Amino acid sequence: MSDELHKHGRFFDVWSKFYRTGPFGLELRRIQRIAIERLKILPGERVLDLGCGPGDGATRISETGGLAIGLDYSEGMLQAAAKVPALSGRLLRGDAGRLPFADGSFDKIVCTNSFHHYPNHIPALREMRRVLRPGGVLGLVDPRKDHLFGWAAIDLVENAVFGLEEVRIFSVMQWYRMLSECGFASSKVEVGPWWSPVERAEVFIQATA
Repeated sequence: MSDELHKHGRFFDVWSKFYRTGPFGLELRRIQRIAIERLKILPGERVLDLGCGPGDGATRISETGGLAIGLDYSEGMLQAAAKVPALSGRLLRGDAGRLPFADGSFDKIVCTNSFHHYPNHIPALREMRRVLRPGGVLGLVDPRKDHLFGWAAIDLVENAVFGLEEVRIFSVMQWYRMLSECGFASSKVEVGPWWSPVERAEVFIQATA
């Protein structure tokens, strides 16, 4: 594994201790719920929660009747997720740039507010496309570069304060280009509503394999 991946893993190991506390963590969890609702998961569908953190998203997917698999690189986050009985045997540690799954393994993927931490963005997107079945759907949420709050949160705080130089965020148009380049058949890239500052600073993506 790369040094960058280890560095980001350690960052999330620390964050796992207080992820569920505080207003920012609550807002991230709320946005994750929105992303999952938009995917309209059907009972029996296999769904990868990529960057699953402490397992909140995978738990919600399971509650809808989906077969949730959670993958994260942070041992701290996975230890927190392992405390959820419904996720027993459904959690893996791995690199988003080299997913340990066969082609076409999933009906849907949800990835919320973790993509900018992946050191190799294009390979990670290609891997998501690879493990989705034809017609499968990726639901991804991430801060966007073409919004002041999104830019400040990543380029100023995570880069400057936490020293995570590898984090990258992208504009709406950049997302459309990357999704096409990585082989998705169609995509929709939307921004959050004006009345929610955190949502407004993010892109809400649905891309079909």
